[in-house]
Amino acid sequence: MIKMKKNLILWRHAHAEIGNNDFNRHIDERGKKESKIMAEFILSNSSPDLILSSPATRAQETLFAFNSLYKAPKANIDKNLYHAEPNEILKSIERNSSDENIILVMGHNPGIHELSLSLTNNNQELMVKFSTCSACFISFDNDNWFNIYNNKCFLDKFIQPKDLNRDNL
Repeated sequence: MIKMKKNLILWRHAHAEIGNNDFNRHIDERGKKESKIMAEFILSNSSPDLILSSPATRAQETLFAFNSLYKAPKANIDKNLYHAEPNEILKSIERNSSDENIILVMGHNPGIHELSLSLTNNNQELMVKFSTCSACFISFDNDNWFNIYNNKCFLDKFIQPKDLNRDNL
């Protein structure tokens, strides 16, 4: 039996305005530019079967650029992804996934960054600031999403908006 390759995209929300109500902060002009350029990049590399997202306003607004270009077969807002720790992100993947090969998780730091580091054995490429709207592409060979920590995961790409086009940010 051949194992299918699974792909996980961990995407941090775009740059947001400063505010006292953290949950309801909107992305700012820089964030709108970041989300557009990153949405285009992600879609040029992948077509997620499932999107899992934090319900926070800035996460939803970051996904707006993505959703205007691509309609994923499944999308779930998971309240547990708001400022989730790595283990909670994995639990969300396990709760919501079935036979998908590509899952995109829209979330927050430090959880997104910490999970990307732990899954890739602290890959040196990730030993930098996981800036707003950055995305990490991770793959592993397996038939399901359970026990992802027990799989050998590979960092396929780590992209920050500034890597794509400095002039637009």
